[in-house]
Parts: sequence; C-alpha cells; structure tokens
Amino acid sequence: MSFTGEYRHTIDSKGRLIVPSRLRDGFVDDKVVLIRSLGGGKGKNASEGWARLEQALLEQGRANANVRSVVRAVAASAHQDEVDRQGRIGVPGNLREYAGVTRDVVVVGALDHAEIWSPERWTEEQAKVDEGRLDELAQELNF
Repeated sequence: MSFTGEYRHTIDSKGRLIVPSRLRDGFVDDKVVLIRSLGGGKGKNASEGWARLEQALLEQGRANANVRSVVRAVAASAHQDEVDRQGRIGVPGNLREYAGVTRDVVVVGALDHAEIWSPERWTEEQAKVDEGRLDELAQELNF
C-alpha cells in the first residue's frame, strides 16, 4: 500500500487530526510516527517506514557532525502515536509550530509516507511544479 492523494482536514482544539481513511490503510497496527522533515512539512510515517528511516540514520555513523545534527533533530522531534477509535492522532504543539499549522492542514501522500502541511506552505510547494517546471524537475530523476 502506498500513500497517495491530497486531503484537507483540520486539527481540533486538543491538537488531534483525523487521519484520512485511505492513508490509515497503510499503517501497521494503527501506529504512526510524526517527525520534522525537510522543506517545512511534517513527515507522517507508519511504524514500518519509521523503522527504515531509523536504520538508515543509524547506518550513517557518528563521525560526521552534520550526520549527528540530523539524527538529533529527527529523533528529538519524533512523536509516536496510535490512531484512536475515531481515526485521530495527536499532533504535538512543537511539530504544529514547526510546520506552521494552526487549524487547517493538508495531508498529502508521498508514496512511502504521508506529510502534513499548512495550506499556505503546501500552496508554495505546489507552485514549484505548477509553473510548468514539473518536466524540468523530473529530468533529474532516473525513470
């Protein structure tokens, strides 16, 4: 199961987000790990995806100061949770602040994980490809 699609949702007053049902199908045992990600979004990994990311970070070694900084930032921001009976997860205040999320959010699939964006930042991100640059950006890919 891959994570795909774009969904508009809100975060309630207690910091909970209803996870789109199509994305919940990709979670193993309803477990999720929220992390800071590059580019201003928040990654939302199923526990399986988190295990792969964790292993990849561990394999980087600790000799490089940049690697240590990335490991610390990702591990310190990680918030493990389970989807509750109403299909919600908690999004901690520090991650909401980092992503610029207040009430409205955009949840997007990114194949092996999902991301949570503020609507404003998501619009900015989409402008990068909507301005006819998708073909140009795709030139850098190997497919």
